[in-house]
Amino acid sequence: MFQNFFSDYLVTLQESNQRWWKDFEQGKAAVNNPLSKAMQELNIEDSAEFMDKASKQPAAMLDVQMKWWMQQLEIWQRAALHNDKTDVVSVEKGDRRFEDAAWKDEAFYSVIKQSYVLFSQTYLETINAVEGVDEKAKERLAFFSRQTLNALSPSNFIATNPELLQLTLEQKGENLLAGMQQLQEDMEASADVLKIRMTNTKSFDIGKHVANTKGDVVFKNELFELIQYRPLTEAVNSTPLLIVPPFINKYYILDLREKNSMVKWLLEQGHPVFMMSWRNPSAEQATTEFGDYVTEGVVKAVSAIEAITGQEQVNAAGYCIGGTVLASTVAYYAAKRMKKRIASASFFTTLLDFEQPGEVGAYINDTIVSAIEAQNNEQGYMDGRSLSVTFSLLRENSLYWNYYIDNYLKGNSPVDFDLLYWNSDSTNVATATHNFLLRKLYLENQLVQNKGVKVGGVWIDLNKIRIPSYFVSTKEDHIALWQGTYRGALQVGGNKTFVLGESGHIAGIVNHPAKEKYGFWTNSTLEESADDWMNNAEHQKGSWWIHWDQWLSQFNADEKVAPYPVGNDAFPVLCDAPGQYVLQTLPVESSKPNPDDNHSRVEVSEST
Repeated sequence: MFQNFFSDYLVTLQESNQRWWKDFEQGKAAVNNPLSKAMQELNIEDSAEFMDKASKQPAAMLDVQMKWWMQQLEIWQRAALHNDKTDVVSVEKGDRRFEDAAWKDEAFYSVIKQSYVLFSQTYLETINAVEGVDEKAKERLAFFSRQTLNALSPSNFIATNPELLQLTLEQKGENLLAGMQQLQEDMEASADVLKIRMTNTKSFDIGKHVANTKGDVVFKNELFELIQYRPLTEAVNSTPLLIVPPFINKYYILDLREKNSMVKWLLEQGHPVFMMSWRNPSAEQATTEFGDYVTEGVVKAVSAIEAITGQEQVNAAGYCIGGTVLASTVAYYAAKRMKKRIASASFFTTLLDFEQPGEVGAYINDTIVSAIEAQNNEQGYMDGRSLSVTFSLLRENSLYWNYYIDNYLKGNSPVDFDLLYWNSDSTNVATATHNFLLRKLYLENQLVQNKGVKVGGVWIDLNKIRIPSYFVSTKEDHIALWQGTYRGALQVGGNKTFVLGESGHIAGIVNHPAKEKYGFWTNSTLEESADDWMNNAEHQKGSWWIHWDQWLSQFNADEKVAPYPVGNDAFPVLCDAPGQYVLQTLPVESSKPNPDDNHSRVEVSEST
């Protein structure tokens, strides 16, 4: 039986290798693309600087090496004694790679685990021990070294993972055949980097299982669709609420299943909710600029909402880069000296000051940014699949290699998980927009500079924002470091409230009160530094959603009003939510909205 398995496995492997080799021959240019070359060159430069400085600090190097040797010797001695199972070095808290009992109980695997952990820790300590190396270079060396070390973890290989070896023997290798099939499917669905599926994508239908809160598309242009949700209360708050999601993701992270849908919860609190659903760009939208998301995006949405509801102002909330667009819109209104269109602005894990972006900063330097720009210019967009893998690799053990082991080596089918389905539903970013984000915002941090960014023909200034602002970030955010988002809150004018939630970029924001899972910190005083703010903050139990809802209440009339009509003559209902743009999958075929749709003839007023 086992012999038959290996015969089948070798045939499958041979067929796969033949196909992959053909793909490799056809895609050699991708391997040697500008980005790959740039990263190699940068790594050589950083390594050369490090080695030069290290050679001049022999005492520091000797100290690290002696510490490693003594601990490695102790690992061997304890293994030889057989009766001492205490680890010399421990894995980091939350590291689930070595949970199987054999890693501790069996001397062979215990030595492998501890030797690997010790080597990894020593390697990174060596980088930190050398003085005089440029801090940015040291951060890159540490980041990419960590990536390599975790890729080489003994838990990623059958021969050195006791759980995988036992499973393979028990299943006579059937797990590897199942994993091979999933690997083939994932490679076919990937771009230039392997995108490992995190969930069963066939278990979800957008509009049925997720993004299923009842609503209607009442406006559409070549950039976005505007969804007006149907009320769930007999009376509603007087001021409409517009949500601006990030254009690098699908909007329905805020409208997953009923149990964790922020949209549904807001409707239950009586908010008239409108949501923007961004188009998934193809090469045809290569010239779409960041400023277009302001002037052809949020500005159009606000005007449409005013026309539908008869209200002169809206409350607005932006998530991640959607918050950056929202802040730019408010600053644009101020620069144009237009009437106050947005009563309050809320920012979810939003960077405005990009000086401290977090681990993504390892990719932010002129060499890599220039290479990405060249790649974008050639393709017409940044492929959302590659972007998704980049973010996953910021937390490689929990968002990449664990799925590699589970899917390909254990042969397990991914679980049904709505949040992971959304995470896998990638979107592209137009060339002009992505290039702007990388160079003007991340690399040059121009959004917080005087006359740094021009939108719609005018220079915008975040300090000219005078409306009340609510900033919420999350303590374990690895995409938008909360200390960085705090710096952004200091950049805007007006009354500001900063709240820090528990957990990370997604789970900390999508934190339904019914779950009673994560709390948050508050401090009514906006201190000069994030650390000072945190030192004086008070921890609160429950979801920050309730705190935010109470904050929003001050921008509504005391008495609620009858629900607003869905659309009107100028903005008729075009289709049911979730609309068409959210259904676009990768790769995206070049297409334009149907010119026969009503929206194509609608002009939106920008009255001052």
